[in-house]
Order: sequence, then structure tokens, then C-alpha cells
Amino acid sequence: MENWQSASYHSEIQHESEVPWGISDVVFVYFCVFILSIIFAGGLLYTNLDVDRIVYTVAFQTLLSLSILGLVYVIVTKKYNTSFPEAFGITRSGMPGFVNRGILVTAIILITTTFIGLFFSLFDSGNQGNPYSQMTGDRLRWFTILAIFFAPIVEEIFFRGFMQPAIIKKTGVFWGILITALIFGVSHTQYLEFGAAMVSVTAIGLILGIARHKTGSVMPGIFAHFFNNILAVVYILS
Repeated sequence: MENWQSASYHSEIQHESEVPWGISDVVFVYFCVFILSIIFAGGLLYTNLDVDRIVYTVAFQTLLSLSILGLVYVIVTKKYNTSFPEAFGITRSGMPGFVNRGILVTAIILITTTFIGLFFSLFDSGNQGNPYSQMTGDRLRWFTILAIFFAPIVEEIFFRGFMQPAIIKKTGVFWGILITALIFGVSHTQYLEFGAAMVSVTAIGLILGIARHKTGSVMPGIFAHFFNNILAVVYILS
């Protein structure tokens, strides 16, 4: 039986607790993104541009995504002189294994979220639904692009690849994965009014965090996140 740990992954950083960055670096990224958000929103208000809300949302999310990736890249490679692929367990030769593990993780996610949905349908029927049911066609199309092509890469690199190891260094594996999953869930503010969706996204963060820890790479999580979001978009559009 194949071990979860990819045989093709020979990074200098063998364990999450060995990463050179820490929680202060994670806080720094959050602070920079917060400042950029204020500047972007303030600039829009100051110039009084007549921008469609959809265009604004897409531009804002794209700016945040690129900013997060850029900041993480600079911290990892410039501040700590670490190879980016090695830091996040990314290897070209390991891709087939990463895809297979991603499919397995996707199946686990689907089973888990299905049970969560059933539980809430039995005991909390008044708190069902999702924030996308009232979206217009244009907004859904843009949401699809962001959810499929941006979210898996950005969220896995930042939350599981960057944040989780930093927290694990301070708290240990169990609490590191759990705390990261909780932050991941709360960060999806669009789900705050939807109980089943909020619990599901937090559970997804927990599963992806375990996958990151077990495989030593963010790639299985990226593929699982990608597959899961495709299925979610198909469900929403249907």
C-alpha cells in the first residue's frame, strides 16, 4: 500500500515545524492585505468612478489574490532564502501522485460535507442555503472563474502552505491544523449566515490541513480544492 508521504518529494523542509517563517510573517501578510484593501476601496471612492459592482468585486479579489501570492513568495524566497517549490512540497515528478491524492481527498470532502448537510437538514432546517442562490448570471460566471482558478491556488498556499506550518511551530500539529481550519472557515465571511455552509467550509479546511500535513505538499490540497469547487459550481449553477 502506497504511503501518503510522496516518495518523489525530497525537500530540505521535511516537516511543517521546520519552516523558517513564523506567525509574525503571517500577521504581516494579513496587515499588508488589509492596507491594500483600504487603499483600493478608498481610491475607488475618492475618484468617484462609476464602476459596476461585479467588475469591482472581480478586480478586488484578483488584487488580493495576487498580493497574497506575491507577499508569500517574497517572504519565503527573499527573507528566508528558501526555495518556493521545496517550501510547499511542489515537484513536477510528483504530480501524478498529487492528483491521485487530490481525488481521494475530494471524495473524503464530499462524504463529510454530505453528512453535515444531512445533519443540518434534520436539526436546523431554517439555516440552510448558500449566498449564491440569489446571484445574477453575470455574477455567477465571475464567481465561477474566481472559485475554480484563483481560490484553490491562493488559499492552499496561504492557509495550508504558509499559515498552518507557522502555527504548528507554536502549538503542535493538532492545534495548528485545527486553528488554521477555523481561521479558514471564518475567512469565508459570505457563509457566516449559513450554518451548514460555514461548518462545511471549516470541515473542508480541516481535511485539507490534514492532507497537507500527511503528504508534505500543498499540491494534493490544491487539486482537491479545485475538484471540489468545480463540483460546487456545477451544483450551484444547476
